[in-house]
This record gives sequence, structure tokens and C-alpha cells, in this order.
Amino acid sequence: MPDKNDRINELLDKYVHKTIGEDDFIELFQYISKDEYKHVLDDYMKYSDKLTLPDADVHHVDWQHMYNNIVDKKEKSRTAIVIDFAKKITIAASLVAVGYIAYHTYLGKSMQQTTGKTVKADLAPGGNKAILKLGDGTEIILNDAQTGKLSQQGSSVINKENEGLISYAANERKETRVFTNVLTTPRGGQYRLELPDHSQVWLNAESSITFPTAFTGQYRKVSVTGEVYFEVSKDKSKPFMVENQNTTVEVLGTHFNVNVYPNEVQSAVTLLEGSVRLKNNHSSRILQPGQQAVFEANGSQIQLRNVDTENVVDWKNGLFIFEDANITEVMRQVERWYDVDVKYVGKVPAIKFNGIVSRNNNVSKLLKFLRAAGNIEFNINNKTIEVKTNQQAKMK
Repeated sequence: MPDKNDRINELLDKYVHKTIGEDDFIELFQYISKDEYKHVLDDYMKYSDKLTLPDADVHHVDWQHMYNNIVDKKEKSRTAIVIDFAKKITIAASLVAVGYIAYHTYLGKSMQQTTGKTVKADLAPGGNKAILKLGDGTEIILNDAQTGKLSQQGSSVINKENEGLISYAANERKETRVFTNVLTTPRGGQYRLELPDHSQVWLNAESSITFPTAFTGQYRKVSVTGEVYFEVSKDKSKPFMVENQNTTVEVLGTHFNVNVYPNEVQSAVTLLEGSVRLKNNHSSRILQPGQQAVFEANGSQIQLRNVDTENVVDWKNGLFIFEDANITEVMRQVERWYDVDVKYVGKVPAIKFNGIVSRNNNVSKLLKFLRAAGNIEFNINNKTIEVKTNQQAKMK
């Protein structure tokens, strides 16, 4: 009898070269869904990366491309409801997640069979939507505006570079009057901003940033709400400061993510590159790359922990990434991105989610992924998603 490890490698070769059939596909994911074989999968993918991408970091491989090559078009059509799983996660985790759903799809356990009419309607994902409020009170709906020059305040010229990006060009040495502008994304919106100092800013849904049209003082100060990712241009003579209520993040030049949604239990600052000092009320901590500071807005404690920073900021790359996330945490993201309200019917399901899903999917595909975790049901009624435990599946 052939060694099972060899068999898994044989199936993986078929998987990668698009020659895998349905039976082999099911067999492959039966193996890799078991912890005892995950090391085989991990070793295979790392070895493959070194052959094809010798300089690549294994955590930065485009797994979406690999998944698209699982089966030929005819067979893939049978798994069309499988979520658009993507890149940037450990190989084992991403393939097991895809395989779990694909395996059940192959077995014919469709959503209608297991949960009845789980999704009655559908909702499109969010997109590049934002409102820019100028210093004189004028509001510009950016998703309706044409590319090119939008306005000028003082010597600062505001341009819409393309869909989803505006920039500020200022001659700060000659600036005599500074205006305060506010960029706000609604639920279902996201946007990018290039500040006058060329720092890059990404706003997630239901977020805002308040900033000057030119940084003329001793500091470069902005204030934010919601979730915002920064790539700050270096200027040792003028520290960059991000404020929110009692919280201040001070940097010289670095990449970091700020999550300060008011309806989240905790706020977080995650550092990808450089160094930052976080001050919250009377507490202060210095973060190193790879660390996340977790705190309560009105609390006095700051906890530091090591995290996979790519997972934290991949929202700006079009991904939902769930790591042991409970249903309320997941659905708060759904509310913001799909501009919906969430209602829980009965007891809130006690369930954890792990996986990657494209933010470009309609909400029905995301809900199918969540339903695959088991014992959960969704109904879409206009702009409300009802969530409840699936009693039928629970009894099986």
C-alpha cells in the first residue's frame, strides 16, 4: 500500500497542474482536513514556492491564482458558489478553508438542502465612496466627481487622481492660510488619501480623517474615527500624530493601522514597520513591528501582543480575514461593508470563524462561507440580515 504522504503529494501535483478530478479532489481535502497531514501540505507548498518563486515570502503568494487552477472550467462551474478565497495567509489554513466548502459542495450539500431558503435576496459589496468636506463647508461627493482638480484652498490643490484616491499638493513654505478638511466614508464605502506631506492613508468603511490642507506647525496632526491605515512619509523634524478622543499615536515615519470604531469592544493600533508611541489616557507604550496594542477608549491599560500584521490590514487589499472571530465581530464588519443592519433572532449563535473571503463578493457568498461553519442560518430582508441558530442542522 503506497505511503499516504506520497499519495497526498501526488494529489497536490494534480491539483497544481489542473488535472485533478472530482474523486481525487475529495480525497485530497479529506486528507488535509486532518491535523496529522497538514505538515505534508505545508512542506509541499513551501517547496513549490522555492522552485517557482525563489525570492518569495511564503505568506505573500497569490493563492487565488492557485485556486482558480484547481479544476477545469467545466468542473469549476459545479463549485461556483465556493467563496473567492485569496492570498496572504498560511498555505495550510487557506487550502483547508477552501477545501472544506468545496468538499461539501461536491457532496451536493447545497444551502437549500441544509438550511432551506437561507438567502432570499442579495446585496452588492461596498466600493469607493466618500464625502470630502472642505474648510468653507462645501461637500464634494467623491464617487460622483470627475477625475482632475476638485478645488484649491490656499496654495493647496486637491485632485481626484482616479476612482478611490484623492491627493493634496501644497507648498507649505509659502502657505499663509491653512484650512481643515474632513474625508468621510459611509457604510459600504472605502477611500484613499494622499496628504500634503505625501503620507498615504486608507479609510475603511464608516471611517473619517480630519486633516489640514498643509502641515505648517511643529507637528503633523490628524484625527480619525473608524479604521484607518497609514504609510507615513519620514520627516524627523516634524513628528506625525494621529488622535482619537483620549488616544494619540506618535510616529516619525512608519506603517500602521488604527482601529477605533466606537461600537467595538476594544480599540487597536497595529504596527507593520517603524516605531510608534501609543498614549491612551494616562498609559503609554512603544510598539515594535509585528505588535498590536489593544485598549479600551476610556480605560487605562494597554496590552501588547504579537499578530500577523498582514491579516490585520488586508481589508485594504479587498479581503475579510477571520481568525477565531465570533459571529458578532464578523457581522459588525458585514454591517459596515454592505451597509446593512443585523438582527439576531433568538440566542446569538456560539460559533467561531476562520478563513479568507473577498470583500468584492455579494453578501450571499459571504453568508454561504459563514453557514459552512455549521448550525447557523441567515435571511436577508431588504437592508436587514437576520441571524439565528439553524435548529434543523443542530438536530442532525
